[in-house]
Amino acid sequence: MAVLLGILVALTYGSGDFCGGIAASRTRPSSVVLGSFAISGACLLVVTGGWWAVGGLPEPVAHDLLLGAAAGCIGPLAVGLLYRGLAIGRMSVVAPITAVVAAVVPFTWGLLQGERPSTVALVGVAVALVAVALISGAPTHPDDLTTAGGTSPALVATAVASGFGFGVIFILFGSVSDDPGLWPLLSARAVAVLGVVPLVVLWLRSQGRAARPWVVPAAAAWVPVAGAGVLDVTANALYLAAAQQGLLSLVAVLSSLYPAATVVLARVVLGERLHRIQVVGLVLAAAGVVAIAAP
Repeated sequence: MAVLLGILVALTYGSGDFCGGIAASRTRPSSVVLGSFAISGACLLVVTGGWWAVGGLPEPVAHDLLLGAAAGCIGPLAVGLLYRGLAIGRMSVVAPITAVVAAVVPFTWGLLQGERPSTVALVGVAVALVAVALISGAPTHPDDLTTAGGTSPALVATAVASGFGFGVIFILFGSVSDDPGLWPLLSARAVAVLGVVPLVVLWLRSQGRAARPWVVPAAAAWVPVAGAGVLDVTANALYLAAAQQGLLSLVAVLSSLYPAATVVLARVVLGERLHRIQVVGLVLAAAGVVAIAAP
């Protein structure tokens, strides 16, 4: 069950990232993050309220709420960096780099916590790191149908930073109690929306800038923003469920397969083409993640 849930997490995360990347190309990435978080928070309130009404929701635990709040502080930054990267660079470059880093971080955390992975898993980490170099070093096709840029050190750094943030979130959500319900997610969204939005507005006003374009998505971006919000919160809920069924290291690396959905959608919808080096890198990344997840 944990493997199936992990794959579903990857599919929903990847589809949500694709929607976020599309939205970020039509409006400011900050407004995509805040808009999608607000929509996902509203969805959580509705679902949590219904669950509470029928008496199926467990009582909130302070430990879970604190972990969710920490994830809520990191989430907007990690997602914002990802959407920024997807907007200015190739999705087939940004998404895999972010995913490999997001897989390695919880894997390393497991080592520090005393886990002793197999030799195959350790080889998988090395293969995944080689894949990052191949994917990020691929040249741009001259006949791409997209307007996104190629690969630059700044773009790679953005993807790595985003992946690190996601890896920390994987650790936080994987450390909740045995029956957390949706409380960690609700706590995370509350902190992200109620805490981040006022800070952003105050900072913009101190800089003499209009807050609306940075906080409220443009009209043309609302559909993909809504898609990103719904898919993101669905993926997080599935991840919480998966983390209750299996090991953190296994679930986290399975979840990090999400670039497959992003890259396929980018190829089908946007016409992005993959360079041979990228294809090799993607194959190595998949092999590395599978090896990391091997018992």
